Amino acid sequence: MSAIKVEGVSKVFAGAGGQSMLALSDVSLDIADGEFVVLLGPSGCGKTTLLRIIGQLESPTVGRVSLDHGTRSDGDRPLGFVFQEATLMPWRSAAANVALPLEMAGVGRRERTARVREMLELVGLPEAEGKHPHQLSGGMRQRVSIARALAHDPQVLLMDEPFGALDAQTRDMMNSELQRIWLENRKTVVFVTHSVSEAVFLADRIVMLGTKPGHIHSITEVTLPRPRTIDMTETAEFRHLAAELRRQIGAVQDPDNRSAVSA
Repeated sequence: MSAIKVEGVSKVFAGAGGQSMLALSDVSLDIADGEFVVLLGPSGCGKTTLLRIIGQLESPTVGRVSLDHGTRSDGDRPLGFVFQEATLMPWRSAAANVALPLEMAGVGRRERTARVREMLELVGLPEAEGKHPHQLSGGMRQRVSIARALAHDPQVLLMDEPFGALDAQTRDMMNSELQRIWLENRKTVVFVTHSVSEAVFLADRIVMLGTKPGHIHSITEVTLPRPRTIDMTETAEFRHLAAELRRQIGAVQDPDNRSAVSA
């Protein structure tokens, strides 16, 4: 069953001097319920634009996106967002930041408190409940962001390079933590990255986008067993798949952007 259905989506942005730019062209994609899909490709291929259209933060110029409402009686299909920056409110504690979407939804204090504690436990930060963002490391702040995004029990989690600003060791740790969280709740995840290794480690399927304009170049299924460990990045199967994806990026990438894709 499709959780997300993208049908013939194109996006045109108005440019300076009356010029227009075609950012995405005729993108169609089905994402299954509970699937972890990674959008990969060089800068300028429209990964974030596609993610924002799926998340209803942008409207397509042509085409449409359908979100399956499943069995929710209220007809709502909430979306959770995690961005590259944690975007936590500095004056609120970790618990109060996680509670924000619940407050906005009118959830009662007792239920809200229980849910916040459950989410902080899920992301491995029960001890951070009373701490403020400046007291947390970058990785811890992103864990709080994930807890906040999951607090209202979204069926779809959208993540735009959430670990891109972290150092390599912390990023590896966060990828392992995200996989653990996903294995526990099986949300549908759409994840944007420039990192080939991150894509292979996390994804069920990798959607490679090409440039000028943004379009789907290929879709690759990742069959590595789960749970995946950092040691698996040294295996022949992992290395072979990563090398093939880098070859594909070389085939679609603008020569001026060859340094945009990381390991």
